[in-house]
Amino acid sequence: MNKTISLLVGIFSVLNTIQFLIFDLNHITSIGYEEKIDIYMDTKSEVISWIMIQKKSISIVLSTMTILFSVFLLYCIRMNNYVGLLCYAVWIITYELINFSMVILINGIIKEQFKELSYLNLIFQISHMLLHFLSLPFISKHIYFLYKDPKTLSKIGRRRHSSICTVDSWSPVGMGTLYRKLN
Repeated sequence: MNKTISLLVGIFSVLNTIQFLIFDLNHITSIGYEEKIDIYMDTKSEVISWIMIQKKSISIVLSTMTILFSVFLLYCIRMNNYVGLLCYAVWIITYELINFSMVILINGIIKEQFKELSYLNLIFQISHMLLHFLSLPFISKHIYFLYKDPKTLSKIGRRRHSSICTVDSWSPVGMGTLYRKLN
């Protein structure tokens, strides 16, 4: 069951990351057609200015890394490798903390008349974090099972005995006794 949920988490993570990357790349910084009004105030902080200038590049790099880690998660689930699942969990926490920090910093420089957009952006980021963080307990449980006993989840550990082996292990009996045993 954990393996199936972990597979769904990996697929969901790829699709969710692509969706949020599209939203990040289409993020507006000004409003208006002829006369553009900037949403953000001018800032003296070099860090916030750098983040604003590089926001699209940062989003592309973080999203690409997340997609790669999600694909690696799918591969490691298939190969029953707990290290890949652990790497994914650590990366998702790092990814979401970096994104949340960027949103908090950028929300601090939104002009007063556009404060509702900052609330919307914050809700958007928190929902994104919740979607990723709610899946981590399933990944953690799968990591634990793989670490504790890797053979239980592999095909070798689940090998079933054929009915021929069972019949061969019976003591020799006559046809009359065999008929009674089967009924």
